[in-house]
Amino acid sequence: MANAYDDDGDYDDYNERAALAGDKPAENEPPEQVGIGHEQPGGKLYSDDASADPETQTNDATPAQPPPPSWCEKCFNWFPIRSLCFLGGLVLIACCCLDFAFNGGDSFIQWILRLYLIFFGAIMAIVESPTWRFTRGIQLRVFFWFRILSRMWGRAWFYLFISILCFAEFSRENWGEFTVTAGFYLFCVCTIFSFIFSRFGATKLNRMYAFVASGAEGEALKTQLESKFDELAAVTHDLRLGSQEIAKLAKDAGRELSNGERHVIQTYLDESCNGYVSKEDFVKQFMKLNTEKQRFL
Repeated sequence: MANAYDDDGDYDDYNERAALAGDKPAENEPPEQVGIGHEQPGGKLYSDDASADPETQTNDATPAQPPPPSWCEKCFNWFPIRSLCFLGGLVLIACCCLDFAFNGGDSFIQWILRLYLIFFGAIMAIVESPTWRFTRGIQLRVFFWFRILSRMWGRAWFYLFISILCFAEFSRENWGEFTVTAGFYLFCVCTIFSFIFSRFGATKLNRMYAFVASGAEGEALKTQLESKFDELAAVTHDLRLGSQEIAKLAKDAGRELSNGERHVIQTYLDESCNGYVSKEDFVKQFMKLNTEKQRFL
């Protein structure tokens, strides 16, 4: 049976053009039906199937949600590092007083050490105390004059120094067992975990920066940071960020903050020691991460 396209020769002409181009058309198939796609301006070939269209696939794709935190991560986020350090300051003061009361025959150097330790214990209790109207003002003054204590890695080194002073209480004549016990607590709990939380807080802060920056640099990065601050501060209506806004930014970046990490990130961003994060400090501190990532906070 003669093909319908043989009457006017169009199909024969199409076969000749296909042969010259190196393509083999399907048998008894009209030219319009050969191939699986159609050509668009710019020379790109797109499939007639909408499911294979890259633009359609991009629009239908949804960003993958981060996996839920594991049991260990939940325990870590729950770990009350600030409360334990606050307790450590009180324990240090109490143990020094107990050594004064029950250990007779103290040497002069032991008296001096205990007086220093009581003073340092009070500093610990002030810095790590729960934040409310009365303690916040004292904390900000301590952070302003002793800037190293506003960083968790600085407090970790401070606690290590106090631990060594506690161990110096030990002697053959007078063990100073109460103060030495407090030294073990400060080293095993306050010092080690402060370094751990400082490291993890820095890792999450770097992730928050990558989320906000989105690859921008220079003036574009500054504009992006200011825009993100305005977006977060729109909730408070007072052009400042607090703990809730910091936690929201971390959650948008796919990270959950523990109370200790939230506090250390907030004190890092609060460069001026205002008790809140201003727009100038927010932009300034995040701009630093453009050239050097933080390893510890």
